[in-house]
Amino acid sequence: MATVILNTRSAEAKKMLEYLKSTRYAKVIEEEKVNDETISAINDIENGKVNSYNSVKDLMSSLKKKAGEQNINIEC
Repeated sequence: MATVILNTRSAEAKKMLEYLKSTRYAKVIEEEKVNDETISAINDIENGKVNSYNSVKDLMSSLKKKAGEQNINIEC
């Protein structure tokens, strides 16, 4: 077994990818595109926009407060 990584930005690489897909001996696994929500969350983390808590109790208290603001019931 071998792994081939193609940068599919070039026309030649796109042609190679299509050729490999057409063969019976190659299995092409394409990367899934990350959705906008995930990209936004990653950017928030990289920019330091994260919450930190001193304990699980503090975390749960914050979650319950936010849930109460949105009328969501959280049982622990």
